[in-house]
Amino acid sequence: MAVYYSNELLSEKWLKASVVGSIWAVVEIVFGSMLHNLKIPLSGSILSVITVYLIISFFQLWKVDGMIWRSGLICALMKSLSPSAILLGPMIGIFLEAVILEVSIRIFGKSVFAYAFGGALAVFSVLVQKAFSLLILYGWDIVILLNNMYLYATHQLRIEGVAPTQLLITISGIYLIIGLLAAILGYQSGKHYLLNASIRRTQLIKRQVSNQLFLYSTKKNHSVPSLFMLLILLIAGMLIISNNSLLFSSVFTIAFTSVIAFRYRQNMRFLKKAALWIQLSFILLFSAVFYDGFSINGIFQPDGWIIGLKMVFRAMVLMAAFSAISSELKNPVVKNVLYKKGMKSLYQALELAFSALPGLMETFPSDHTQLRGFRKFTLAMLNSSESLLENFLSIERSRPTIFVISGNIHEGKTTLTQKVVKLLQEKSVLVRGFFAVAYDNVADKKLYCIEDIETANRKILCSENPSTGDIKYGRFYFSAEGIQLGRDILFRAVSDSGQLIVIDEIGSLEINDNGWAPAIRELLNQTQTAHLWIVREKLTNVIIRKWNVGDVYLFKLNEDTPQDIAACIFDNIIFSSFENQACMQKVVDKDGINSL
Repeated sequence: MAVYYSNELLSEKWLKASVVGSIWAVVEIVFGSMLHNLKIPLSGSILSVITVYLIISFFQLWKVDGMIWRSGLICALMKSLSPSAILLGPMIGIFLEAVILEVSIRIFGKSVFAYAFGGALAVFSVLVQKAFSLLILYGWDIVILLNNMYLYATHQLRIEGVAPTQLLITISGIYLIIGLLAAILGYQSGKHYLLNASIRRTQLIKRQVSNQLFLYSTKKNHSVPSLFMLLILLIAGMLIISNNSLLFSSVFTIAFTSVIAFRYRQNMRFLKKAALWIQLSFILLFSAVFYDGFSINGIFQPDGWIIGLKMVFRAMVLMAAFSAISSELKNPVVKNVLYKKGMKSLYQALELAFSALPGLMETFPSDHTQLRGFRKFTLAMLNSSESLLENFLSIERSRPTIFVISGNIHEGKTTLTQKVVKLLQEKSVLVRGFFAVAYDNVADKKLYCIEDIETANRKILCSENPSTGDIKYGRFYFSAEGIQLGRDILFRAVSDSGQLIVIDEIGSLEINDNGWAPAIRELLNQTQTAHLWIVREKLTNVIIRKWNVGDVYLFKLNEDTPQDIAACIFDNIIFSSFENQACMQKVVDKDGINSL
């Protein structure tokens, strides 16, 4: 008996949050790179002002409770798949701004005061986060150092009467006022858009069906125990550097950083940036000169150098640890656990947001000089949002039904599928797709050929013999011609009038966006035709989630007969009714998959 997993449509909150979150991510990418390339200081503060302006504008279009914090969470998680190594700071900042705006609106209602109050605090939070980050990175010693540097500067400028607290209050006031103004201007832009029908137009946004959230790799680059070990070592490192000798601290720092650099090489690219080493050098030098109050003789005293070196060691350990942790948090195991704990809607919304990202990037002006003011830019994004929402609704309603036959290797999945297809063809069901037929021979041990169901055309797909092809995956060598034949069959099915598409089989190649993956994306994007997928049992859970498909019927090789499977598929294709199908043993939601 099949197990049925219903694909429930996303709620209004998550759908609209996926729209706003995807546009927010585009703003972070485009404006962030622009500010970085222009070497503009305080880029994080500038981005927060833009964010407040945009989010308040969007809220005038869709005044939905819970939308803002959800869109912030989506944008932050999209940031997690950025190539940058250290992501936790920006991710926390993005989500914190969204939560502050959401809470302000919940407390004070949907009013200009709520928007202004929330916007002021959201922009101010950037300053607070920056100060907190410095404190975490360098410890309390950085506060003493900055205080002594400030006192020296005021003495030189003959403004000793201005205390550090007064300066902080002044800077905080500037941030609060700028955030307040950004929110009010965003409110006005949103209202202007709603009141002027002439500027509202439909804008087509291209999308692609792809989900990198559960990218699976047979290389096993991730490890859940490593994540916990990193957290333990991070805490231990902070204690060692704070309470032990300089020699012991330096040995731990060098050893820890070296191990992280070897294990997470791609995430440690920040070590190659000259700006990092310049910053650490200044911290070290200023500590020697200013730690006990300004004294040029401090250069010749060990205390300031020791404190400075410990601040540098602390920063190195923290940056290396956070780089490694950010990598481990991308572990598909971690994401699968979160998916099972009630976060299915979040991952469905993320899949939608990612599908729109390339199209949104294309609609964004490539020449930054074309961005003549925030209002014009905001109106373009608001236009995109309404089209994008319609697009997302269409995607949610048109996800094709997927039938999955699962079993272990060499148990007869293809043989069972061939019997099912034959029974369906006897009922005049138009079946397209292919089988992966196995042949035993002495030279190749196990040879697989791809067979077109419609034409019976065959080509060698893979074997354990290197002469089969140049594409090696696992113990098999794949033929480029065989893979191309499979893709051609599936691409042909996009415009074909078939009623069922068979793919034998989907495995690690496809999960890593190779093999049939490009054709599967196209099929899911262009047609609502039902699919029959053959999948190894251990990969079923990951594959079902990779493309976030429609309703899923899961058949077990040793539990379901060809007749039962064919009857279930036939009833679904012909009658499209779930209530009267005898093939269902139980009905659960997708996040109820716990046994795979």
